[in-house]
Amino acid sequence: MTRRCTTCHEEDVLAWALGDPDADAARKLAERMAACPVCRERAVDYRILQRWAAGLRDGPVIRWRRFDSPFGAMRVAASPAGLVALSWQDENDDAFVGGLEDRYPSTPVVRDTDRLGPAEEQLTEYFGRRRPRFDLLVDFTELGDFQRAVLNAASGLAFGETVTYTDIARRIGRPKASRAVGNALGRNPVPIVVPCHRVVRTDRTLGGYTGGLRYKRALLDIEGRTDLLRSHGQTEMPLA
Repeated sequence: MTRRCTTCHEEDVLAWALGDPDADAARKLAERMAACPVCRERAVDYRILQRWAAGLRDGPVIRWRRFDSPFGAMRVAASPAGLVALSWQDENDDAFVGGLEDRYPSTPVVRDTDRLGPAEEQLTEYFGRRRPRFDLLVDFTELGDFQRAVLNAASGLAFGETVTYTDIARRIGRPKASRAVGNALGRNPVPIVVPCHRVVRTDRTLGGYTGGLRYKRALLDIEGRTDLLRSHGQTEMPLA
């Protein structure tokens, strides 16, 4: 059975642990707690919890958020350095969070409905054809040198611009590595923001896209590249 104290109110103990009461109230509360082991124990618990929460708020954590998009439920995650994941393929939140925990086993993964607001806002504007470029930092630090070089090259592509896998290979100084470039783009952890959908085959057919070509078609349609879609008998995917 949980012990209770009839001398100190719960909210007073919490205020003391958070450092909120004024000096006189804090002194009186400290005197009461000196005679009450139950309140002392509870105050210590509150203070530990407060410090833990502060560490999650300001420390190195991976934050994630879910929101609705024309592609369905979309989830985005970020480290303190920038975005690390964007996905609409996961069946549920647990799958997405589990993937983040596998990638960052020593870093807490927490849901955040505030700090990732700009990512949701900018992606929503992009889907609504109101944003040609993203003002979002991306964190590539966990990736290998080759994939980082490929994604950096793709990040420099402008809205509606398309290049080939061979073009990207040349830009990173590996002209014979077009197949490896395709593989690196297929593992892009932050699609759309890092626009791998703007990279196509040498014959100007679309090539591949993680999750299905209908998404690549939809993204190119947003960017006005219906010429590319129709030149090879492709059709646009209307957004919901």
